[in-house]
Amino acid sequence: MVTKRSAPSETLTDTLLERVEKLVQAHKPLLSTAPVSDAVGELALRIDALERAVREIAVEVQKLSAHG
Repeated sequence: MVTKRSAPSETLTDTLLERVEKLVQAHKPLLSTAPVSDAVGELALRIDALERAVREIAVEVQKLSAHG
């Protein structure tokens, strides 16, 4: 049974999953032949992007819980 409340949650979940997927796909794959300094720099960029995404998601979840 689908309720009015579950539809927005599914939409939010889909949106969050799409955002995470875009973030993951935005990065080039790490190759074993890449210099260590390049790999470390790429990993640092990925960590930064993931941290920002987690913060954004946390804010959205907090807003939803305040309205719920």
